[in-house]
Amino acid sequence: MKRSRIVQIAVLTVLAAACARQPATVPHPDAMAIQTELSTRLGTFAKAIANKDAAGVANMFTEDGTWILPDASTFKGRASIEAGAKNFFATVGSFVTDEMGIDKLIVVNSSEAVTFSHGSYTITEQGKPVKRVNPAADYWKKGTDGVWRLNYDLNADGPATAKVAAKP
Repeated sequence: MKRSRIVQIAVLTVLAAACARQPATVPHPDAMAIQTELSTRLGTFAKAIANKDAAGVANMFTEDGTWILPDASTFKGRASIEAGAKNFFATVGSFVTDEMGIDKLIVVNSSEAVTFSHGSYTITEQGKPVKRVNPAADYWKKGTDGVWRLNYDLNADGPATAKVAAKP
């Protein structure tokens, strides 16, 4: 066999081996589909709170999830989150979501995402309805069951105020 033929075969073998070692291209996750799923999950969360369903609230979280309320009360793990939700529900009359939406979505990969969202709601405290707004930052994980759950939920609500006019 001629030397040039051996070199050609060697080069082809090296190229084939190099190509075989390249990782498969992972398709980029569909951000719109993920946003739709997470918006639906936020709606489920709002319903659980409106229905005072502590188990439903806890099920919104991963097993090791963390829920931080606006007063900095922190609950880690589903059992703790469920107990915290029960205590919260004991202090309020009703909770009605007026609006909820995702302001920014960061897709980490097909099973992790971060959202910055807002909600406005009316809560009855001591017999009086109070309107509030709740900006939140959330870290989501998609479980092996295909369901997105909160792994970390940080809330910072307060009284609703009139919109401030934009400065020229």
